[in-house]
Amino acid sequence: MRLGTAYLLLVLAISACQVGPRIDKFEQARRPEGITTTIELRHGFSEAGRLEGELLEVREHGLLLRLQETREDSLVDRRLGFVPYSAMEEVEFDQMNLRVVGQQNELTEEYWPPSIQDRKKLRLLSRFPQGLSTPLLEQLLAAEGQAVVDVISRK
Repeated sequence: MRLGTAYLLLVLAISACQVGPRIDKFEQARRPEGITTTIELRHGFSEAGRLEGELLEVREHGLLLRLQETREDSLVDRRLGFVPYSAMEEVEFDQMNLRVVGQQNELTEEYWPPSIQDRKKLRLLSRFPQGLSTPLLEQLLAAEGQAVVDVISRK
């Protein structure tokens, strides 16, 4: 009986090592950048309908991203932008199966933010999971040639 239990424990230990996500398959775990994020905006917001960039910080009311746009001349424009949850229609995170857009109240058309648990998960995938201090945010803005963060708002 002891030999059977020992074999069972050995098989369970070996199989546990092979189950679950692996660091060599998860690109975000091997680099300092935040996860690549693609956001489809709701109708009526000021952008072209789709944003893409690096997730810098998860905030209570939205996401702070380093947005990038490829222009017609193939140059890439970068800027810091804040996207409120109420502006988001659909959000994709590179290699993740996580939906963080809040729910809409059909009576008031007001949006609620994602759950605290979803924001915690997402925060761990951002470049600054501890949050951005004001001096650091000012340095990032200066590096991008901005005075303030662009806020995505209604037209």
